[in-house]
Amino acid sequence: MLRSTMQNTIRWAIALALVGCASSQPSTQNPPSGDPGENTSERKSLPRAECEAQGGSVVGDIGDGATQRPDYVCPSGKRPIGTIVQPPGGPIAIEGEVCCPR
Repeated sequence: MLRSTMQNTIRWAIALALVGCASSQPSTQNPPSGDPGENTSERKSLPRAECEAQGGSVVGDIGDGATQRPDYVCPSGKRPIGTIVQPPGGPIAIEGEVCCPR
């Protein structure tokens, strides 16, 4: 009897934990559209050299993906000019880098 009660209690605890995990999954909605700086998929892509030629500075991601979020702002307080990409035949771009206005 005690073993049966314990097994049922464990099953309920697992079921509740799974329900809690399922409800905490991130939303799969697209970020809001509008200003190109608000939606990372609409940011223009440019290589490092082009960013610097436009007077921008390259800012890397610290590892939390913040630079790829639609609400990211550069240290200057402005939205990124674009996302840094590898130039044709050039060095590989570091993932998460953005071009920020100075």
